Amino acid sequence: MLGFATSSVFRPRAAYDRSIESSVYVRDGVTGLGLGTRLYGALFTALASEDIHRVYAGVTTPNEASIALHRRFGFREVGRFHEVGRKFDRWWDVVFLEKRVEDAPLGE
Repeated sequence: MLGFATSSVFRPRAAYDRSIESSVYVRDGVTGLGLGTRLYGALFTALASEDIHRVYAGVTTPNEASIALHRRFGFREVGRFHEVGRKFDRWWDVVFLEKRVEDAPLGE
């Protein structure tokens, strides 16, 4: 598997049922080939008929390539959680981005 894109519930309460979280992952060694763009494009095309108001994404930083990918899909940075993610025996900051679906259709 070279990568995947997925969506999930943003928060489990009814007040948030029109918001989702999206994620895209591309395996090391195959980044920079446009796979993330194709995967996200396919995900957002599949979600286009859903009643979604906002899409959120969390990106472990530093990761300028992922942030640039999200910006291409209409996301904008809305905040940062400090040392919230732990991987490789280290704490990492996570930048949160959002996309208002009504402003730009999913996948554009």
